[in-house]
Amino acid sequence: MNFQQHNPPHPGELIQRTYIDPFNEMTVNGISDKLGVARSTFSRLLNGQSSVSPEIAVRLSTVLGGSPESWLSLQGSFNLHKARQIVDASGLERIDFSQVE
Repeated sequence: MNFQQHNPPHPGELIQRTYIDPFNEMTVNGISDKLGVARSTFSRLLNGQSSVSPEIAVRLSTVLGGSPESWLSLQGSFNLHKARQIVDASGLERIDFSQVE
């Protein structure tokens, strides 16, 4: 089964809503320190200006939970949704490899 989320959030938005907004004690500085990254690096992620890299995925998994694969999957879903909005594939045709000699 292929599940497509209608409008997946950027992982940074999910982090903001899930791990920062509900908790008074959680700050961008505090989490970026725990992640071992610069505040500016983490802020860019939260603001959707950068993507979850494999390195950040491992760090997020260790500090916030979930697997690195789940963090990368969230980023992939977001990226694919955005690409589907801008790529015009209407003039493309699938190659029928059973007909290729």
